Amino acid sequence: MNKLSSLFLNIKNGDCVTLQKNKIYHVWQDDSFELTGYFCSNTAKKHENPKGLRRSAIYLKQKKNITIDGNGASILIHGKMTPLLFDECENIAVKNLRIDYACPTMTEFEILSNNDGECEIKINPECRFRIKKNDIIWEGEPGADGKPLWESKHIGKGRYFKLYDPETQQCRDFSKADLAFSKVEQTGKYTLKVTLKNRSAFFPAGYIMQTRSIVRDQTGSLFQRCKNLTFENLKVEFMHGLGMVSQFCDTVTFRNCDFTPRKGRTTASTADFFQFSGCKGKLTIENCKANGAHDDYINVHGTHLRIIRKNKRKNSITVRFMHPETWGFQAFEKGDKIDFIKWDTLIPYSSAEVTDYKRLNDTDIKLYLKGKLPDITLKKDVVENATWTPDLYVRNCSFGPTSGRGILCTTRGEVIIENNQFRNLWGPALLIEDDCNFWFESGYTNEIIFRNNTISNCDYAKMWQGAPTIRYTPKVMDKNSKEFVHGKLTLVNNIFKCPREGKHLIWLEYLREAEIKNNVFDAPYSITTNCVGKIDEQNNMVT
Repeated sequence: MNKLSSLFLNIKNGDCVTLQKNKIYHVWQDDSFELTGYFCSNTAKKHENPKGLRRSAIYLKQKKNITIDGNGASILIHGKMTPLLFDECENIAVKNLRIDYACPTMTEFEILSNNDGECEIKINPECRFRIKKNDIIWEGEPGADGKPLWESKHIGKGRYFKLYDPETQQCRDFSKADLAFSKVEQTGKYTLKVTLKNRSAFFPAGYIMQTRSIVRDQTGSLFQRCKNLTFENLKVEFMHGLGMVSQFCDTVTFRNCDFTPRKGRTTASTADFFQFSGCKGKLTIENCKANGAHDDYINVHGTHLRIIRKNKRKNSITVRFMHPETWGFQAFEKGDKIDFIKWDTLIPYSSAEVTDYKRLNDTDIKLYLKGKLPDITLKKDVVENATWTPDLYVRNCSFGPTSGRGILCTTRGEVIIENNQFRNLWGPALLIEDDCNFWFESGYTNEIIFRNNTISNCDYAKMWQGAPTIRYTPKVMDKNSKEFVHGKLTLVNNIFKCPREGKHLIWLEYLREAEIKNNVFDAPYSITTNCVGKIDEQNNMVT
């Protein structure tokens, strides 16, 4: 086992591990902790990671009061890994540590010239590749057997593309068909001469092509069933699959952390930076910066599981993970409170306490309940774990640019988002949804306080009707419903700049109350509503 991982083989409660100052610890995927049974929300489908395989540089299980001081050291990943994995731990602190990939799984090349489809491109020197006929094969470093640790055809199955403009720091989608080559010739170590099959494709000189696999077989890191985790002065320059995933954790803090690409790259994560699934306690992200992802910055949610069977005699129900990328993990504990949710309105109509549970397979869980079962629309209605719903505090952070949204948040806990900068986001700065028919990410919110933030060039891709930068769109299927899903939005003292089409848009649906005061807009703004109660709109200024 590598030198870094071996430090954690016999770690004891209360230990402080200080790494060698400024040392680079090389960690290969086949020379690290190899673990199975770690299934992760919003990641791989069953056939993509059937055993829940995680290869990790640092692994802690059922440990308490541990401090890991990186002391300026770096973990350099070779292959595809989940660098940090903490399971059922308490009071863990990680600080002063850098994590990066020697060969990122996201590939990049610059378009040097384009003359009617005859193009010259320069591949980022950190990307490994070979030419096969008229295709580029992206590949990882060679493993112990001499074969690449991973490889993927340039426009093969499961590849995704974004075209990035370094001048505007904005991306645009790119069609796989437009990236097909009829001829490829290597002219230098990193330069290629290529001929586009579609010679009229938008392929301008100066732009960067970003490509990646859509398979989320590993993550930036995974923290499961932990309590009181603190990450401080953490520098993460690349994450594969998904970002830092906290799953059924109680109280997690990221402070003074930097999630930005290494110099010479434009990408730092293949998907979200921070994913919080089914957590509770306080989630705090403060004084952090992040840019260069192909998805969202922060996503805080629970999971709706569909009710597929009920047994009145045993006072039990069977519930099922519905989305193919969310399955296999423990979603309930004895004593947890669950809410029954109407499938078409997203409104809770009853609750119960879990007295016991039984995992039936990778997707189905049997819940034994205290209290009489309500009338249930089987194979439609869902349950939400109402015990595991966190508070969220995001302060003094800088987000952007990215090819996703800013903050997605569906938790009934306290939410305060303040003093942040959102710039050049593909989608809205704030997105509040809730659904039990698509992603199955729960649930309702009581109040979101969004104040003293600066929003610039957000939803530049016009992802959704009119490009709103603040958007409440719970997925209510009953279009005749007049019931409020969400509680209150407090939107005060924010600065809105550079709208997509010369006008700022706020879109609100199924919201009980909105307070929109003392905001400054550099262009006209409008508020579009559907099933919204009281709106208190005062002292907003258009400059």
